[in-house]
Amino acid sequence: MSIVYNYMLYFFIYSFLGWVCESIYCSCLQKKVINRGFLNGPVCPVYGVGALIIITRLWSYRDSMIAVFVMGIILTSLLEYVTATILEKLFHAKWWDYSKHKFNINGKVCLLNSTMFGFMSLFVIEVLHPFVIDVLSKMNSLVLFVFLILAMMSMIGDLVVTAKALNSLTVRVDSLTSIVDDMKKIHSKFKLYEDEEFLRKLKISPEEMAQKLKAVSEKYGDLRVQEKIDEIQEKFKHIKRKTFVHRRLLNAFPNMRSAGSQRRDMHFQYIKKILKEKR
Repeated sequence: MSIVYNYMLYFFIYSFLGWVCESIYCSCLQKKVINRGFLNGPVCPVYGVGALIIITRLWSYRDSMIAVFVMGIILTSLLEYVTATILEKLFHAKWWDYSKHKFNINGKVCLLNSTMFGFMSLFVIEVLHPFVIDVLSKMNSLVLFVFLILAMMSMIGDLVVTAKALNSLTVRVDSLTSIVDDMKKIHSKFKLYEDEEFLRKLKISPEEMAQKLKAVSEKYGDLRVQEKIDEIQEKFKHIKRKTFVHRRLLNAFPNMRSAGSQRRDMHFQYIKKILKEKR
């Protein structure tokens, strides 16, 4: 088998093993079953990439446990930081935040996690990877080839589905921001509440505020405002449409936040709340 072929197998094997470890760890913390990871399938690609980096860069240092440990911390921390930055730029969201942990860098990496990854690097080099090599050498090459093709096809399809779901979250945040701006304009006409009270209630439930404004506009017979409120409520119906992918992602990353302004993050948190509701 070629080196590239082997590395592709390693990528999927370690992506799966990483998903298993992450899911078990997060399920224990949250006391419920969590399908952890960016994708819907049983893989965490960042672990596959991390394992390949460790294998290719540290295999020659396997006789020095200290070197593997220290370099493992550096390489995996760099990977985690770059991954967090890329996801933030692509999807306008912060997937994890270590700001409350001691010795963190921009909330994207922290000493505790980096140390754990150092021990994992040591385990991979000294124990796990030699075992993986031995197992693969004994397996039928045709079976491995079929596995690789199926794994690649599944991951590509999963990437497309997940990317669409994440893009729709961004669209919903934009839609909610537009709704709130429209309701502020309508509120300035009827003054249902004092401005501060209106904004406070708006943070709790923009949808409830839309219903109250509609009732007031009907009372005064303002057809143009009624039509605008009807349009707003239609937008709310779209925002509240739930999908399995949305709920899985929000359960997998409960601390996900918007990478934009404080106002945008408030709208993002509201959408998270209504998408996680059972009804």
